[in-house]
Amino acid sequence: MAHAFNALEERLFMIPTPQPKGKLVGFKTLQEKFSYYALDDGTVLGVKPSVVKVYRLQNPDNSLASSPDGTPAYFYQTQNITQVLKPEEYRSFKDDDIAQ
Repeated sequence: MAHAFNALEERLFMIPTPQPKGKLVGFKTLQEKFSYYALDDGTVLGVKPSVVKVYRLQNPDNSLASSPDGTPAYFYQTQNITQVLKPEEYRSFKDDDIAQ
């Protein structure tokens, strides 16, 4: 059986782009907290982005890049950390401030 070709589906694929040029920068975490979302089925979804690498962007001439107002320009990579909780699990610790 032949499958119909859908041109729109083909255009939805992401084309990889090269990583911007930058210099790896060391960092320390000051604060990371979860954001919580109540799903329609009653489940609570917790999501916390965690930075894993930070780069100071460089211009083509290797000078450090900045925005027009002089703010340093950075590129960073993150990893999402997730929690899937029952509503009673979320209620049991949300006021204890351990959901960080």
